Amino acid sequence: MPSKGQVFIDVDFCLFDLDGTIIKTTEAVEKAWTKLCLEHGVDPEELFKHSHGTRTQEVIQRFFPQLGGDLDRAVEQMELSIGNDYPESVSLIPGAAKLLQALDQSSQENVGKERIWAIVTSGAYLARTWFDNILKDIGPPPVFITGFDVAKGKPDPQGYALASQRLSVIWRKDPKTVRNVVFEDAPVGVIAGKRIGAVVVGITSSYSENTLFEAGADYVVPDLTGVRVIERSATGLKLEITGRLSR
Repeated sequence: MPSKGQVFIDVDFCLFDLDGTIIKTTEAVEKAWTKLCLEHGVDPEELFKHSHGTRTQEVIQRFFPQLGGDLDRAVEQMELSIGNDYPESVSLIPGAAKLLQALDQSSQENVGKERIWAIVTSGAYLARTWFDNILKDIGPPPVFITGFDVAKGKPDPQGYALASQRLSVIWRKDPKTVRNVVFEDAPVGVIAGKRIGAVVVGITSSYSENTLFEAGADYVVPDLTGVRVIERSATGLKLEITGRLSR
């Protein structure tokens, strides 16, 4: 669909999903799940209707109940397979590194050395390893929420709410009034972001713009090249979003 013009949003914190939002892992993830599906007679297409953005343990419990006897091991093997078996299918989402670096720079120059962004991912075993290789120049943020940290995964808002709360403590802001922007590639994540009252920016690395809009995304972009830090002060952060997609 044709793109729209620029828009500006004022926020306090930026909350990022990881796979499909900062790192392009959709192809590798689908290959890993397809392999497991073929081993156990599960239809991959049916699984993909529910798997993106969902915690690995929940997908395994739903589609591979026979592996539930050692669920932790099944989750670990599945997630590590993504990076170990299909590394050629993994890359950074365009604009991701530049945006994270700009957020860090704006914090250091204008306010302090604490980060104003967090990771909220459904992944568990694999999530932090991305910051040891493909994101090693960025490094993991102090607020890093994984599937291990929540009782319920997306679309439940628990992960994003927890990240916002922890950032609020660091920055000494009222968690009830902070303004969040959530960056997501999956409908379940979009729903989770909207449930904490955040502005949600969808990224079409895994789903179409229509699917993301239907889930509730406020804006949808192809990647993160069109998201820029315009201004950072003690009162918040101003972002510019260009190249927005239409419904």
